[in-house]
Amino acid sequence: MTKIRQLYFLAFLRLILKSNNVYLIKLVSIGSSPLSVVVHTLSRVGLPAVLPCSVASHLDHRPHIQWQTIRDSVFERMGQEQFQGEAYRDRADVPEELLVRGNCSLFLQDVRFSDTGIYESYLVVGESSIKNRILIQSVHLAVIDHKDIKSVQTGAELILDLHTHQAEQVIFQNSNETDWTVLWEKDAVINKKGYLEKRDNKLILSNVTARSAGTYKVLDSEGLALSTVKATVTEPVLPKETETLQIQSALGKLKTNSVIVT
Repeated sequence: MTKIRQLYFLAFLRLILKSNNVYLIKLVSIGSSPLSVVVHTLSRVGLPAVLPCSVASHLDHRPHIQWQTIRDSVFERMGQEQFQGEAYRDRADVPEELLVRGNCSLFLQDVRFSDTGIYESYLVVGESSIKNRILIQSVHLAVIDHKDIKSVQTGAELILDLHTHQAEQVIFQNSNETDWTVLWEKDAVINKKGYLEKRDNKLILSNVTARSAGTYKVLDSEGLALSTVKATVTEPVLPKETETLQIQSALGKLKTNSVIVT
C-alpha cells in the first residue's frame, strides 16, 4: 500500500470510528494477509478446491467461522454445529480438526462455474448477546473448463471423461463438418449399442473410424462446456514382420502379373 493510500485509509477509519464501531470491526484483518490483498485460487470444474484461510488469535475451544460471498452464505461452523448454504449443500466444509488448530480454509467439492467469485471468511467473537465478526481473508476463486487432445488408432477406443455429475450432454463436430451432433444425453437411453457406452463417469466410443476425428464437448445444464477434447484418428502401425510379409506379397503379385503380361 502506497503512503498516499495509507493516509486515505487512515482518514477513512477515523470517519468510521466517529459513526459506527461495528464497521471498523468488520474491516480488521487478523490473518497473515493485509486487508487490501485478495488471494487468488484456480480450479477446474468438477474438481475439489481449497480456499486458504488461517487465523492465529481470538481462538477459543469452539471457534466460530463463517464463509460467504456477496450474495450467499456458504458455510458456517461452531464446534460440531455447521450450516451449509443451499447452493453449497453437501459440497462445503471447514473441518473441525483443522479449525481448532487455526486452519479455517474452505474445502469445496465438485466445483461449478457458478462458484466463481470472491469469498470472505469471518471469525465470530464475543458473548452470546453481543457478537462481532472479524474479517480474516478474501479469496477469489476462478473456475475453468478442461481441455485435452487425444490421438487414437482406427478400431481402438476413444475415452471421454465426463469429469463431474454436472455433465448433461456430449456433442460432436466432425473435422470436415460445421454441424454439431448430440452423441449422448444424461438419463437418455443409449441406442448405439456396441459403439457407445457410459462407464465409471466416462463415455467409451468403441471401434473408432476416420469419421470419429473431430471435437467433442461435454456440456452442463446451462450449455457451458465442461470439457473440450480434440481427437485425431490414425492408422495402426504395422509390426515389422507383418510389414515385411506384406511387401513380399506385393512383390510376388507384381512378379506374377509381369509373367502373365509377357
